[in-house]
Amino acid sequence: MTRKHAPLLACALLAGGALHAESSEYPLVINLPSAERMQYWDFGVAFTHRFIQPVKDHGKDVYGLDGYTYAGLGLTFGIKPVPGLNAFIYRTADNKTFTVGLQQQVLNGERVRMAVRGERFDEVVKQTLTPLGKVGISGAAFQVPTEIFITDDIIFSLVPTYITRTTTTDTVLIAAPGEPPKTTPNRGGVFNVGLGLRIGFTEKFSFVSEYYPRPSKLAKAAPGGITDGTTYQNGFAAGFSYKTFKHRFTVVGTNASGTTANQVMSGDYGGGPRSSSNWSIGFNVARVF
Repeated sequence: MTRKHAPLLACALLAGGALHAESSEYPLVINLPSAERMQYWDFGVAFTHRFIQPVKDHGKDVYGLDGYTYAGLGLTFGIKPVPGLNAFIYRTADNKTFTVGLQQQVLNGERVRMAVRGERFDEVVKQTLTPLGKVGISGAAFQVPTEIFITDDIIFSLVPTYITRTTTTDTVLIAAPGEPPKTTPNRGGVFNVGLGLRIGFTEKFSFVSEYYPRPSKLAKAAPGGITDGTTYQNGFAAGFSYKTFKHRFTVVGTNASGTTANQVMSGDYGGGPRSSSNWSIGFNVARVF
C-alpha cells in the first residue's frame, strides 16, 4: 500500500467505527430493557412468544410446545430531535396487556451505560378478582436499566424497577405456612431490582440471562388459592441469542410466563413465577429497520 493511500484507509476505518457506534439496537434483552437506543427515526419490531406448559412434561407434548402460548408484538422508534429518546408500544396476549411509554438514554460511557424508562400498562380484560389476585388492572412502571461492561463481551446489568400497582395490591396476602395470618391489605406498589448477564462468545452468538428476585413484601406470603405450602418464587430466564443482519433471535428457558415489567418484576403476577423445575421455552425475534 502506498503512503498516499494510508490517509484514505484511516478515514474509512474511522467512518466505519462511527457508523457502528451509532447503529440502532432494539432495547430489549429477554424481558428486561437494555440501555440501548434506536437512533434518528429508526424503528424496530419485536415479536415475543412464551410457552406455558413446562418442558418436564417430556416428549409426549414436544417438551411443552404443544401447550398454550402467549404471544406479543412491540414497536420501538427513535425520536431524532432528542438524541437517545425512544418511544415504544407493546401488546401481549397475557390479559391482553397493552403498554406504551418512553425511554431516554442518559449515559453512554465506555464502561457504563444507563437509561430511564417509564411506561403505562393496561390489562384490557374485564377487572375481576381471582384467587391469585385481580386481573384487568392498570398502572405504571418506572425503570433505570444500567449496564456495566466488565469486558467488551461480558455485560452485567441492573434494572431498578418500581411498579405502582400489582395483582395483589389492595388485597390481603395469604400468609406462608408457619407465618401469622395477614389482616391488612397489601398497599402501595412494588420495588424490585432485576439482574442480567450477557456473555458474547462471538460477534453474533451470546449467552443471555436474567434474574427477577421475589419482592420483600412477598417473602412471607403464599399465592392465594394454593394450599400445598408453596410460596412466591424467584424468577429467571436464560438462553442464547444469535444476531445476524438487523435481526436478533433469542431462545430461552424461563419460569416466568410474562414479558412486561408488571408481569416479571412484580413477583405476584398469576401467582408469581413457577418453581425452578417447571420452566418453559420462550423466544424473542427483534428486527431493526
